[in-house]
Amino acid sequence: MPLRSDWSERPCSIARGIDAVGDPWTLLIIRELISGVRRFDEIRESVGVSDKVLANRLRQLVEGGLATRIPYGNASTRRYEYEPTQAGIDALPILHAFALWAEKHTPTAGLGQRLVIVCRDCGRESSRGETCSECGAVLSADNVSWIRPISTDRIPKPLGAAVER
Repeated sequence: MPLRSDWSERPCSIARGIDAVGDPWTLLIIRELISGVRRFDEIRESVGVSDKVLANRLRQLVEGGLATRIPYGNASTRRYEYEPTQAGIDALPILHAFALWAEKHTPTAGLGQRLVIVCRDCGRESSRGETCSECGAVLSADNVSWIRPISTDRIPKPLGAAVER
């Protein structure tokens, strides 16, 4: 999904990656899909995006191979859930790196809590996004929990991306 132009054919892998996930709404939607939010209304509420923008971004994520669209309900009330594909799940280290970078380089005064990455292998907070800074385990949707800034209970919530169908 291009931001200003189509970068999908560029030889630079950073440019191609930006073309695929460089839109801010897209990264927030991938965050929600990885954390287990699946339905349109729930994604919209959590991200705070308009119906039109969300529908467009979800369509682009499906077309780009980062999410799948799964029907539910009967024929007269057919609706869809969205799940991240392996390509979408593989964006987890990008989200972690971005969150850690933002913690370090963007002002947080008065913003309250932050996203905490918890390795479920050792149960401790990681200060790195790809491997646990405490035990060295590779962090994946299967062994990571997040304590999100929006959570009032501050209990680590396992990611919901590793859904088997």
